[in-house]
Amino acid sequence: MDSKAEFKFGNTSNMEPFWAKEDLVKTIHDKAGIETLTDVIEGFKTGLKREIARNRNVKMAIETCVHCGACLNACPTYIATGDISNSPVGRADLVRNVIKSEKPAGKIFGGLAGARKLDAAYLDKIATYYYQCLECRRCGEICPFGIDQADVTRTVRSVLHDAGKISRYTATVINNAEKTGNNMGLPAPALKATIDFVKDEIKEEKGIDVSFKVDEKARAMFVPPSADFFSNLETLKGYMFFLHSIGMDYTFTTEHAELANFGLFTDTKHLRIIGDHLVSVAKKLGVKVVVAGECGHGWRAFKNYVIPRLKEQGIEGIHIFYLVEEALKTGKIKLNPDNNGDSVYVYQDPCNYARGGDLIEEPRYILQKVVKNYVDSPHSRERTWCCGGGGGVLTDELLPLRVEYAKLWYEDAASVHGDQVIRPCAICKAQLSHTIPKLNKMNSSNLTNSGLMDLVYKALTV
Repeated sequence: MDSKAEFKFGNTSNMEPFWAKEDLVKTIHDKAGIETLTDVIEGFKTGLKREIARNRNVKMAIETCVHCGACLNACPTYIATGDISNSPVGRADLVRNVIKSEKPAGKIFGGLAGARKLDAAYLDKIATYYYQCLECRRCGEICPFGIDQADVTRTVRSVLHDAGKISRYTATVINNAEKTGNNMGLPAPALKATIDFVKDEIKEEKGIDVSFKVDEKARAMFVPPSADFFSNLETLKGYMFFLHSIGMDYTFTTEHAELANFGLFTDTKHLRIIGDHLVSVAKKLGVKVVVAGECGHGWRAFKNYVIPRLKEQGIEGIHIFYLVEEALKTGKIKLNPDNNGDSVYVYQDPCNYARGGDLIEEPRYILQKVVKNYVDSPHSRERTWCCGGGGGVLTDELLPLRVEYAKLWYEDAASVHGDQVIRPCAICKAQLSHTIPKLNKMNSSNLTNSGLMDLVYKALTV
């Protein structure tokens, strides 16, 4: 369908994600135990009515918004594009108008002004804008009524999911995770080969044979995001060298080599499927603790869903930063910040650490111990800018839009004369690796980025 023939989007806001085809939709629907619908429009209307009726938070969020505009100055998607529909209030209006069209005049929202009959073009517009939301929750920090429009986004995307309208990227990632135990679909031999390769690299660089297990019983199970087995090898080195340095008896698992959980972005049924699989593998291996690696949204899902499920099995869940902080404070490890040179390192909070994971001061404490020159980003902690790839936006076809979103944090780093941005999150690192080269070229600059455990690795002394 050519929805843009009717609706004129603003600049980069006209960029739709590629939508999952019917076979992929059916595959992930089958895994979630739901029937794939033949009528997407009626499915969306029915699902939206159901959620408004049973989800009090979403109903209040849609009804309470008074269009004060406070969120506009906080929302990175609106600031980047200037498109009102690509804002919290604009997205809320898109679904509010559908609700109005289904209600008699005077019964809800003060009449039918703005009501819009749901057809294929309008559903496409709703889906496009709800998949441009970063789910960063910055709007919830500023709203005078405490409305969290990111929660509305998650609900609307869940309704779209059940109706059969799903981003191809998020659907593919979810399918990979539920099929192979990791988002990238990496087979067990590839994971083991990477771990062995990194072990050899550590031996060559540090002179130490690090100890670990793979798919064996141990006291702890370590779960990084799968991107760290593919594109973030320096981060993986940091994990392995640190855990060896504190004498941790731990195992990797090829059955669930994934902290990230794209169910958070798309549908809670998948969040539970992926989270419960992690718990089942931990139970199978008889571990006492599961250690999470660097991933913002992965930590949010882990902290708020997986840890309570682990506790039911008598298993503890913890982020690796807590272990590093404790090791530093108790003198279990020694660091030489000179190893990280004289660069100015700018810490920028991943959204889901600062606005969903309560992991704010620990990474700062670590960073100040591993580098000589550390500065905070002007917009930090709960006010941090999203990297621009969150919420399932990290897909190639939306790269021009992601570059626009990225300008906000990039300008922050430039304003404090930073040399390297530290964002300890798999999505942040992927987003920065794709956008920094373009932004450096635009600004004749040479900004770089890395994770935090990368710097821990360099600073750790034998």
